[in-house]
Amino acid sequence: MAKLPYPDPAALPEENRKLLETLPPLNIFRMLSGAGASFPPFMALINAYLNHGALDAELRELAILRVGHLQASAYELHQHERVSRTIGMSAERIAAAGGPLPSPLYSEAENAALAFIDDQVKHVKADGALFDAAHKHVGDAGMQELILIVGIYMLVCRYLETMEIELEEKDIEGSGLEEIDTTMGR
Repeated sequence: MAKLPYPDPAALPEENRKLLETLPPLNIFRMLSGAGASFPPFMALINAYLNHGALDAELRELAILRVGHLQASAYELHQHERVSRTIGMSAERIAAAGGPLPSPLYSEAENAALAFIDDQVKHVKADGALFDAAHKHVGDAGMQELILIVGIYMLVCRYLETMEIELEEKDIEGSGLEEIDTTMGR
């Protein structure tokens, strides 16, 4: 059971209520909707890299899964394993995100990015050689996005685990998590 009650949508500020209505019916969004003025810009940030990001979708999902494994967040892993399946990743590649590196299931670029992530999570500032190896494959914008995704998902995992957000009673396959749009017609 979550640490706090899920907010009543009718009691939310109008902007948050309208935004929540556009999102998949996931417990994380239900709880985040009660975060006041933080909710809309946080969702806009997530929308930016999910729908307009510099990284390849599979690399982005591998990065999110890796952070989820490193942070031991069952909810995050469940949701992004589903997103990974939706975008066509094989079960073996999804499962390998929690395994040792380098993985023969991943490209040189993916292994480099995941090794960078491991070091960044462990040391905050990743080793320069690991940075350079990942940067060689993803470029300037890709490195910036990769670092932001690591930080965002460390935050998300901490939020999920601290708030004890539980999985939805019914799995929401194809819910659109991979296509969050927070523009609300703006």
